[in-house]
Amino acid sequence: MRTRIIHLTPLLLSLQPITSTKLQPHFQASASPQPAFQPPHGSASQKQIRSLAPAGNFPSLRAAETSSDRRQHRASKSSSTSSSSSTSAASTTGEEITIDQYSRCLSPYQEKQEVKNESRQYSIIDERPSWQKILGRPIKLASKLSDATLGKVATVALGNGKNGRSRKVKPGSLILLRCGESEWTKTGRFTGWADPDLIREGVLEVEHAGRLLLSEGYEPDIIYTSRLKRAVKSTWTIVNALNAPFLPVFKSWRLNERNYGALTGLKKMDAAKTLGMEVVQAWRNSLKARPPPMKKDDPYFPGNDRRYDDLTEDQIPLTESLMDCMQRARPLWEYGISREIKKGNNVLVVAHTNTLRGLMKVIDNISEDDIQEVSMPSAIPFVYKFDYNMKPLPPEKGKISQAHTSGVFLEKPGLLKEALRRSEEWNQVIPGSYGQKVETSRVTTLEKSLLKLKEDQEAEARYRDRMIVDPNDDGRLTLTSDANGAPSAPMEEEIDSKFEDFDNQTTEAEITLNIQKPDEESPGIVKQGDSKDPVVVFVRHGRTPHNQLGLFTGWEDPPLAPDGIEDARNAGRLLKMHGFEFDVVYTSWLTRAIETAWYCIDEMDACWLPMVKSWRLNERMYGALTGKSKQMIANEYGEDQLKKWRRGFKIQPPPVSSYSLSYPGNDYRRTKYVKDLRISLTETINRSLEAKRLQVHRKFPKTESLWDCMQRSIPFYTQRIVPEAVNKGKRVLITSHENAIRGILMHLCDIPEEAMNQLHLPNGLPLVYNVKRKCITLLDDGSGRDPTEVHDFGPAAQHLFRPCELDDDFFLQMEEQISKADTEEKPVLAA
Repeated sequence: MRTRIIHLTPLLLSLQPITSTKLQPHFQASASPQPAFQPPHGSASQKQIRSLAPAGNFPSLRAAETSSDRRQHRASKSSSTSSSSSTSAASTTGEEITIDQYSRCLSPYQEKQEVKNESRQYSIIDERPSWQKILGRPIKLASKLSDATLGKVATVALGNGKNGRSRKVKPGSLILLRCGESEWTKTGRFTGWADPDLIREGVLEVEHAGRLLLSEGYEPDIIYTSRLKRAVKSTWTIVNALNAPFLPVFKSWRLNERNYGALTGLKKMDAAKTLGMEVVQAWRNSLKARPPPMKKDDPYFPGNDRRYDDLTEDQIPLTESLMDCMQRARPLWEYGISREIKKGNNVLVVAHTNTLRGLMKVIDNISEDDIQEVSMPSAIPFVYKFDYNMKPLPPEKGKISQAHTSGVFLEKPGLLKEALRRSEEWNQVIPGSYGQKVETSRVTTLEKSLLKLKEDQEAEARYRDRMIVDPNDDGRLTLTSDANGAPSAPMEEEIDSKFEDFDNQTTEAEITLNIQKPDEESPGIVKQGDSKDPVVVFVRHGRTPHNQLGLFTGWEDPPLAPDGIEDARNAGRLLKMHGFEFDVVYTSWLTRAIETAWYCIDEMDACWLPMVKSWRLNERMYGALTGKSKQMIANEYGEDQLKKWRRGFKIQPPPVSSYSLSYPGNDYRRTKYVKDLRISLTETINRSLEAKRLQVHRKFPKTESLWDCMQRSIPFYTQRIVPEAVNKGKRVLITSHENAIRGILMHLCDIPEEAMNQLHLPNGLPLVYNVKRKCITLLDDGSGRDPTEVHDFGPAAQHLFRPCELDDDFFLQMEEQISKADTEEKPVLAA
């Protein structure tokens, strides 16, 4: 069988010049309704574009460069160190367009430093401290020597040097995926760096892509995506399809789509009518020609979007050519993605057409002419495999590839589009037959049994009050009622199987709540150009089936229940109502906390926020109690012992075995990301003997007391979150678990140890910690209800909601004194 090569050359990427002004089918009017995401008022209109370049008097464009152009560009690039991105490639006065100047020309060292600084800003994988790296070098060397020794033994035994060579790390695979269809793509608009959402068909496309990866056995280890909503939501859909929301996701501006300048937001058909088909085609076909730049007061100018606050002025483009877009993505490949692949990691890149084409150009060394024949269909995975020298392997026989490339499609492009189109037509005949989501709740057999038991008990409760004991019937139960239908002698109330976390002897203390009204200034609001106080918001994850059934969850990984999803969304809505804006999100590696973070930022329209996932924010490890109900444990160990485990600050439950499914060290999909935990000598020896090679294993907890849980969550806050975000004035959202958050609050609010088990944190309720005033504030939901009556904070609430140490008057006074001192110093300096 031969390799089937298909050319995916869209009409608008044709290299042939167009002489006819007749509109091609790509530009034909669509019968679909207008998208919900409309261009805001003040965007580039046809009149504005016409003023830039009248259709009948537009300068000629060169669709292909000559060899002298290439030499000129290389010479200019070697002699120049940087160039402003605001330089327009298209002159508005009728001059010939310059296509030989690039927006940014940096040395390889400068590019490497930029990528390294971007990746270090918010590390998405826990790194080991320096001293651990130094101590770990002998073990790493021993591992290499053991591999080399085994290789020599195999060489002698097999007599084949090829089979007996020392084992190298096999490079991982690269999976390229174009994001699903967006609102603007469907209506034929120039999108670029604008941020429309996915449409329903786009979500279905990406879900299908996730199933293709599962069917082919591809498991990504790290994901790269852009900061645009359509790519980020495609990524979220993928990780859910793979049941792997814990995967580290790096959101980079370098993977954003090409910036179309002043064309952004315009319909392609309207632009072709106004400017002429030749002009629009030249902008789209030419490798180096740029559309007219957008102005800085344009509503689509990226510099006005806070998601790009970390970029310098010369990094934000006003317009881009195809080459600009490809050059922007290249450093991320060379100093980021390729290095992960060399380590043996499978990398998934979810991005856009032109940035993915840029990566393909570098990987396959495609010429500047041939790259214009390469495209990417939406939501069809395109997979590269590499040899030990990071050279792409040719496609296997029978696989579907694309001209000038070495990757393969996991499905023939176009099949899914046609299937969705036919499904939509069928849905018009039989409403409701298309787009019905099948709910697949991930629950265990125990959960199913307990849920069924709960339903039965609720049904029994509806009749319980009508049941009395007949004294003349030997204690048998009969159904009776008085003349009014009311129960005449109800049975004794059912014993509650849920034990209290604190003693009954509690003293009532007056609690002074700090409640912020919606119309008050929020510590999370940041106006453009203004500096505001840092703030940390804690949100306990939404409810799960384990919470509803009273099971000890710990490090088990159930998803949010439907009520829990609503908890998380309500938290996001409340934060949005009060005007909160965040810079970074920290969460655990457990699904319920990650989902809570996602639904919060989704409601706040901030999916682009970096999300750091760390095991140190995990729930307390309950050891052998994990997955069991409180009643089961009380029957097995006794009620008194259960209370000691729940109330004791330093008492650990029984540990799990190393071979238990509840032992975190057996979750290999997650453990490979942990680098900041010390090595377990016993586990390393046992697992190395089993694998017959050195297997370094870290000391994951087999059980934890509340104190143990705090020994990892508090240092993570003080040694990671504070220096990385809080001390830099960042606004931080932490979605985690009750015991992990308890520990951090104990540190921040000086809560005594004996009161920790008496503090309860409601699911999905934002707790706002003002860093300067050192106090916890609740947000008014507008209902007028007292939060202490709606939510149960436990007897220790008095320690949590203490008065603020420093009030606003103090800071105003300090600012006045500083301002006065500065005014007095100015005359002295002038003298």
